[in-house]
Amino acid sequence: MHDGDATATVAGAADGMAVPRGEIVSQYVKSVRLDVPGAPAVHAAPKGLPRLHLDLDVDARQVADGAPLFEVALVLRCQGRGPDEQVLFEADLAYAGLVNLRAAGGIAAPEMLEPLLLVEIPALLFPGARNLLAELTRDAGFPPVLMQGVDFAALQRGRRAVS
Repeated sequence: MHDGDATATVAGAADGMAVPRGEIVSQYVKSVRLDVPGAPAVHAAPKGLPRLHLDLDVDARQVADGAPLFEVALVLRCQGRGPDEQVLFEADLAYAGLVNLRAAGGIAAPEMLEPLLLVEIPALLFPGARNLLAELTRDAGFPPVLMQGVDFAALQRGRRAVS
């Protein structure tokens, strides 16, 4: 005979694990730089689609010791080159979010914060960063850079494999 409820036992165990929850307090452009080294001559020549090179990184840091606030930033670097390998444009941007992390029962262990800060929150910030890059390149006189979705879990696994 069993007097306890299995659901309550599992829920009670989960409560003791301090599972973090994230809330995005604010999203913002932290930095942006766009360079068109060949302007205005590059705009006088017939345009084809530039050959793109994209780099994406995620940076997360605690805003203050002991505080549940973290800044998560997506850092995008994009370079467009013409058929003759001439650099048409270079865009560097950091799109960030201020995240409030709460954990029931206290501060969550770092291994529990990592997936939230380096996978889940970046996935929520990505549409804003993608839109900013598309607008920058379009406003610079080039076809907008339209990025496909990013698998942030795979990106994190790759970072771990390197370090």
